[in-house]
Amino acid sequence: MKPFPHTYTSIGDGVSFGSIPMEKFQSSLIAVSLIVPLSKETVTENALVALMLGRSTADYPTYRLFSRQLNRLYGAVAGSSLQKLGDEESLTFAASTIDSGLALHGEDLLMESARLVLSMILHPLIQDGAFAEETFRLQKKYLADSIRAEINEKRRYAVNQTMRLMLGDEPAGLPLYGFLEDLEKITPQSAAAAYARILRECRIEIVHAGTGDPSRLRPLFEEAFGGRFAEGRTPCVRPPFRHIPAPGPVKTATDDFEVVQSKLCIGYRVDITPGGEELSAMRMMVAILGGTATSKLFLNVREKQSLCYYCGANLDRTKGIVLIDSGVRPDNAEAAKAAIFHEVEAMQKGDFTDEDMRFALLSLQNTFRSVEDGLFTIESYYRAQKVFGIRETPEDQCRKLAAVTREEIIKAANMLHLDTVYLLNGTASEGEADEEGEEVPYDG
Repeated sequence: MKPFPHTYTSIGDGVSFGSIPMEKFQSSLIAVSLIVPLSKETVTENALVALMLGRSTADYPTYRLFSRQLNRLYGAVAGSSLQKLGDEESLTFAASTIDSGLALHGEDLLMESARLVLSMILHPLIQDGAFAEETFRLQKKYLADSIRAEINEKRRYAVNQTMRLMLGDEPAGLPLYGFLEDLEKITPQSAAAAYARILRECRIEIVHAGTGDPSRLRPLFEEAFGGRFAEGRTPCVRPPFRHIPAPGPVKTATDDFEVVQSKLCIGYRVDITPGGEELSAMRMMVAILGGTATSKLFLNVREKQSLCYYCGANLDRTKGIVLIDSGVRPDNAEAAKAAIFHEVEAMQKGDFTDEDMRFALLSLQNTFRSVEDGLFTIESYYRAQKVFGIRETPEDQCRKLAAVTREEIIKAANMLHLDTVYLLNGTASEGEADEEGEEVPYDG
């Protein structure tokens, strides 16, 4: 059994530093995540700040200069990203470079990439209390386009709309990129104030993955996030992950859109936690039901009955939600819904084979083993482990999945409580433009 490779050490109030040694890549990744609560009041400005910080800095004030620095670091990759973590969000700034030992002229690429990440976070293009106008204008437009894009991607829109109906006022139901009406109100000055708030309230998770000596990095980050930076900080506390409401009436909603293909989404609540004992069985159940090309929903609802263009199931472990989404002809929506309910009931009765279990296990194990195919996926996996308070490697997850029994899968299926049925109803006639998108997971 491999030891858990990721260790964290506190290097300040709300600041931790960790390393994941991975010599096989001959490259390194530095990632600094600013973790803050999700809220309606701040989600839009947080997204805009993350975009602006990840494209230019006071040290590299244009994207051309920023890109030139990446080229100097032998084609390094750097930038920012957003991710939901339950009722929190992570603003992550990262840079990946080849191992310093491969540099032609002895450049210290590990330290240079760390300094670039710190430049993104601590040296923004802010003057006189406002972000630089050109950077602000470009990234505000980009964010507006990203927000508008959701409604044009009907499958993603339907999935996210279903999750919002299920989650109600819970922060995790907020759109990751925020709201157009709030974006319009943001100014260069208010964005700078939001940046200061983020630094004041965030928990900071620093991760080094790959090659190089992490002990050389720690003093750099201790200095950067200590001293004056630490003055007046009030780092947020991680919220609990249990949010299961008492069972109530099933919520239903329908929206009409001028598209050919309707989108049917069915959401279930399940009483699990991110690291709970039932999680492996729930993963196996969801995979058998609708997570693979041999799943019940795919083979029976799509292939045998031809009731949908696609039909799959996904698990959101942070909120205890199983979401089934499908693309259907408008006149097949009711039949597809009945067929999906039938497959769920069949799972609850144990109507699946050992072969179904074997295919589901192989699929899930392949997913977990692929985590270690790249430094970015490794960092993301272990960052989530840290946030959720879990210490399990991908191989640990594979062993737990292999130990799941038929009885545990049936028990997991019977934990499903129907919560929401949402239909994006297509009203256009055949032949008009429509998308049939591939699998689109929920933003969370």
